[in-house]
Amino acid sequence: MTRLSKLFLLSLLLILMGLFFAPKNKALAMASVSDTLSTSRPSAAAPLNIDQAANDAFATMTDLPGTIKNSALWMASDSAFLIPDGVQTGQSVIVASMSASGYPGAGQRRVYFNTGITNSHHAGTIMITPITAVHTFKLTAQAGISSGEKIQITFPGGGSNSASPSADGFAFNNELATPSDVTCRDITGTPKDCGTVYASNQSNTFTITANTTMNSNDVIVINIGCAGRDATTGLCTTAAPRLVNPTKGAGYNNGGVGTADNWKIIVSLLDSTGTNVIESTKTVAATVESVQVQGIIEPYISFSIAGINSGVTISSDDSSCTLNTDKTNTGINSSATFVNMGAMGGGISLAAQDLTVTTNGTGGYVLTATSSGQFINPATGYAFLDANILQGGLTANDTPAPGFVTAGNTSFGIHACGVDVATGTWGSLTTGGGANAKYSNPWNSGTKNAYATLASYGAGIPPSSRVTTVEYEATAATAVPAGTYTTALTYVATPAF
Repeated sequence: MTRLSKLFLLSLLLILMGLFFAPKNKALAMASVSDTLSTSRPSAAAPLNIDQAANDAFATMTDLPGTIKNSALWMASDSAFLIPDGVQTGQSVIVASMSASGYPGAGQRRVYFNTGITNSHHAGTIMITPITAVHTFKLTAQAGISSGEKIQITFPGGGSNSASPSADGFAFNNELATPSDVTCRDITGTPKDCGTVYASNQSNTFTITANTTMNSNDVIVINIGCAGRDATTGLCTTAAPRLVNPTKGAGYNNGGVGTADNWKIIVSLLDSTGTNVIESTKTVAATVESVQVQGIIEPYISFSIAGINSGVTISSDDSSCTLNTDKTNTGINSSATFVNMGAMGGGISLAAQDLTVTTNGTGGYVLTATSSGQFINPATGYAFLDANILQGGLTANDTPAPGFVTAGNTSFGIHACGVDVATGTWGSLTTGGGANAKYSNPWNSGTKNAYATLASYGAGIPPSSRVTTVEYEATAATAVPAGTYTTALTYVATPAF
């Protein structure tokens, strides 16, 4: 064997021996690190673009679409806060809606409130809505973590700085974590003692000191902002969010409108002193605008009038008129468009109709009536007296009030009864004498534009098939001239949306 061959074999042998005896790198202690947010919506914050006056139910905000820190994004039911500026008092408001970008002018966006704002606020005043989220970190102790070592999570941000146009990271909002936020389990799923927890607003860190050794493949679940969690899976079951999400556009990737901002969160393993980093890794959290979904339910109202036959007892026709045992007696059935009072004499002629209202207006409805004038014989010009307390037609809405009628004392009017009728105005008993049914002929005197309110339904569940029964009465003294008497009633049902 030549000298050159021997040298080559010796070199090859040394290389092979080096492969067996070369030191191996230590496996990472932490693997599969992730952070899941309960909401990725950014906090909302922007300055007022113009002065806002007291009692205004809106504010005009500065809007910077497509630029960094465009945070003028509010949604219905948001609780917003106008920050005091040293002169004007801060105030909380509930957001009703928000306009499109560029309204009422370029670089502006209008935010509407449920009620007017008590205080005035200067242009430049910041309005904020901090959005808090539960953070759920999950990691695997790939190579084991010794008792006493610490897992530290460091967030980008300013610690206690809540949402503002400069909130360029997560904020602890002066809330500290508790030991119940952390769950550990071994490879079989058996819970283990994770250890004590410490949170620091100043350094924006969340630190867990292991009370026991975390073996290889043990799983650690860390919930930040959780009042209760599943002891096996570690997942949060009772949210108590603490960390405030950043405003829009300040992530390291500077996401534009509709593009998520990325936030690098550092997860480190420290030694027992908490000063030396054994290893460090990063995970990413993303925040992005919520998608506002809107649809319209068209407003509607159904209003119908139906005649009631002669010989029908009012309380049997309308169960809400329990105390009214009047019976229609004209001998002529009423229709939806025609009521015939029959032969009127010394008794009280009674006819009736049912008025039914259905609407999807959450503000309810109001049912009103007006008449074309007195119950009159056009040929002679003779008219029945109105059943109102005072004669001469209405001088204002519901004025004069309805009055009692007595058989043989000439009068004409209508009476309302039903579930939505004010019995204090119209009474609730039978007709005649001193009984408690009251009548009115609601025509307008002079140039008035008044009406009589028959029924009303307040805000709440939209009213469905609300029935008001209208009785018509006419009684005449023997001296009333013969002839045909007439008037026209107009009913208006007005919904509130």
